[in-house]
Amino acid sequence: MKGLPEDYLNYPLRRRGMDHAIYHFRALPNAKPVMWPNGARVAVCIAVHMGHFPMDMPLKPFIAPGGMERPYPSYWDYTLRDYGNRIGVYRLMKSLGARGLPATALLSAVLARRYPVLMDDLAAAQWEITCAGMNMGRLHHSGVPLEDERATVQEAAALLRQRFGDAVRGWHSPAHSESSHTLSLVAEAGFSFTTGWANDDMPYVMTTDAGRLISMPLSQDLSDQRMLHQQHLPTKDFTKAILDAYETLDREAQETGAGRLLVVPITPWLMGVPHRIRAFNAMLDGIMARGSIWPATMGEIAAHWQAQHDAATA
Repeated sequence: MKGLPEDYLNYPLRRRGMDHAIYHFRALPNAKPVMWPNGARVAVCIAVHMGHFPMDMPLKPFIAPGGMERPYPSYWDYTLRDYGNRIGVYRLMKSLGARGLPATALLSAVLARRYPVLMDDLAAAQWEITCAGMNMGRLHHSGVPLEDERATVQEAAALLRQRFGDAVRGWHSPAHSESSHTLSLVAEAGFSFTTGWANDDMPYVMTTDAGRLISMPLSQDLSDQRMLHQQHLPTKDFTKAILDAYETLDREAQETGAGRLLVVPITPWLMGVPHRIRAFNAMLDGIMARGSIWPATMGEIAAHWQAQHDAATA
């Protein structure tokens, strides 16, 4: 039996820090401080998941969170999700508009074709549009050929930019799905930030073969889909978790003198129903009353953070 080859233990990326070149290691206490406009301690972004769940969604390689739960064709499953794009989102628009709060829509591109009136209403409400892929059934994973995935990213980008123009700068892969090529394909398509990775509370720089991206946090742990739909928790548990998170971030900002960021992920077919909208309104009022906040879209936060990061590293 032959021994191991001489180069078996050679690993060129074995060094202090990360074992890849996508981003540099950063511990939050050592991060360069960011200052939000008007001295606000916490930037607050309302991120609204507006996905299209086709009835023939695939079961492999995994079922997207919130996906179809019954055999095809499940009109019950489909219409439950579609409620959000027909009814629930308008309650959220009203709640946010009454408080002057902006929102970022994580939008399945196919909705631009299916709901042109909704697109007009989103534009009128001045919501930021972020591309959430084609739909919740077109997942990104290693089993998708590179050119097929590139075509999906390009098609989704074109659909939304045809309606909303070059302001569509953010990408959110459906169900946080990615292959090893997704980040490069997203940068190649002209996006400037992405929301797929859950390893930070603050933005950071990603390096891809096609250019730089800003990674924006989008907590799955604070998502209403996770807490209300998957864990079946009471609505008050979700709203309390958001307020608890805000209080912790606000305290950290006061202690360190550095701004913090709270992204609130909500879903119209969950939070936009009649029995939850009052709790949603109370949660918004609670955040606004608790301290120093900068309400902003994800793109505004990414651009503001990037400007300070670039100035600090110039």
